[in-house]
Amino acid sequence: MLGFPMPYGDELLYSTVARHGVHSGIVSPKELLLEVFGDTRIIATVDLPNHLGTIAALYPEATGIQSATLLYRHTLFPIYAPFLDETRRAELSSQLIGDRKSSVHLKAGIVTSRVKQPEYFRYCPGCMTNQLEFLGERYWQRVWQVAGVESCPEHGRLISSSVPRHSEHRHLFQAADGDNCLPVEQSPGTWQSNLMASTIHDLLNIGQCPALYHHHWSNWYRHLAITNGLTRGRQVRHELISEKVLEFWGDEWLSRYSLEPSDTESCWLRAIFRKHRKSFSYLEHMAVLHALQKPDWDLAETMRSAVCYQPELATSVTPVVRVETEQPEPYRYQWRKAVSKYGAKEARKRNGKIYAWLYRHDRDWLLAQNQAHRRPFSRSGAGIDWHQRDMQTLRVLRDVRDRHEADLSGPRRSKNWYLNQLQGRVKIEKHLELLPLCRQFLVRYSEKIFEYQIRRLTRTLVGEHFGEELKRWQVLRMSGLSEERLTPLAKLFLDKVITV
Repeated sequence: MLGFPMPYGDELLYSTVARHGVHSGIVSPKELLLEVFGDTRIIATVDLPNHLGTIAALYPEATGIQSATLLYRHTLFPIYAPFLDETRRAELSSQLIGDRKSSVHLKAGIVTSRVKQPEYFRYCPGCMTNQLEFLGERYWQRVWQVAGVESCPEHGRLISSSVPRHSEHRHLFQAADGDNCLPVEQSPGTWQSNLMASTIHDLLNIGQCPALYHHHWSNWYRHLAITNGLTRGRQVRHELISEKVLEFWGDEWLSRYSLEPSDTESCWLRAIFRKHRKSFSYLEHMAVLHALQKPDWDLAETMRSAVCYQPELATSVTPVVRVETEQPEPYRYQWRKAVSKYGAKEARKRNGKIYAWLYRHDRDWLLAQNQAHRRPFSRSGAGIDWHQRDMQTLRVLRDVRDRHEADLSGPRRSKNWYLNQLQGRVKIEKHLELLPLCRQFLVRYSEKIFEYQIRRLTRTLVGEHFGEELKRWQVLRMSGLSEERLTPLAKLFLDKVITV
């Protein structure tokens, strides 16, 4: 495509597409999508847009702009990439470059992250004044949109614009201009925000990082704990780490991003110093790395060190004590007495120390005794009268059906919907093979998709718009349906009642 704008330094790709709409005088969001992507169903994504291969193809080869260039220089992918397992990182980059639908926000952990992204686009009035002076137009910079960056180190605090990041108009690319980015006065930023802004800027421009896996970060954080004297033997002293992090950042800044340490086992700060079974957010990593490393530490060097670091192999210094043959007798006597009275499972609860000693030193004898005193397993629910339960549950299901039969509103009355109306839904669903009447009811009365669509159409036709001459497209829109989603039977119903 001729005339597609070159992205500015640190500009979001979202902003580049929006500027193209302004340059071309395109008012319709769908028309802009059709011209840039060749598809009107593209969603305007701020942080991790896909279809990067399509946009890279718009530039002449001489510009040197490729899909990877856009991915690492004009999206927020670099703040997540170093902390994802390498296999997951490669999968996500492939999805972002490709033209298919993807679930990158879910796979990158953004949806469930404790660090929530800003609700509106943010901007620095001082930087935008410079943009307008030297470039003649404004644009959205990447670093402004990252949670944890609250200020510009040069000009002061960032300002929230009137442009939401997740607009109800999902296909609209909105450019930065004087209407949504007013030139207001800025107050100075905190030292925490200025420090994080500088770190995030380095992270965004670090380029493709070395291949990091979870075990690299696990080993590196254990190394940090050891070098800072925060261990006792092989045990990490989490309470000392919490004190260091709190002392460095302050409780107010940590609380703002839900990063305050706690004494619970599920605390993120404890988990990051254990074996990594999941990825941690960039803000969690930065909070720890700043608190435990020297002030002049380098982010790129830290990543290279994490990849190369090899922990020393632990050697056992505990002497092996041989057990004399006569020692097990007192333990055997006590275990025989307990297991004959309570059974193996209950005896283990009551005599844990005896069980542990025998399991370590006399395992074969222990297992033989347990097998000899094994008690028959009583099947859960064996005493339940399932026929009576079937009749009682069927009556409840029929009452639910009769109560909602004339109601045209509400969600689809599927099998799960009926089960959710019951008390003890899990037990009933798990034993449906023992409840033949309920099973037959659910097969017969669960609402099919075409029945649900017809009910929605009927609600529109006989509801508050009864008597109005509605066109077909109006009925579909009011019912929340479309021609593409209509089932054949629902389409036949609509053809019978509406001819326009």
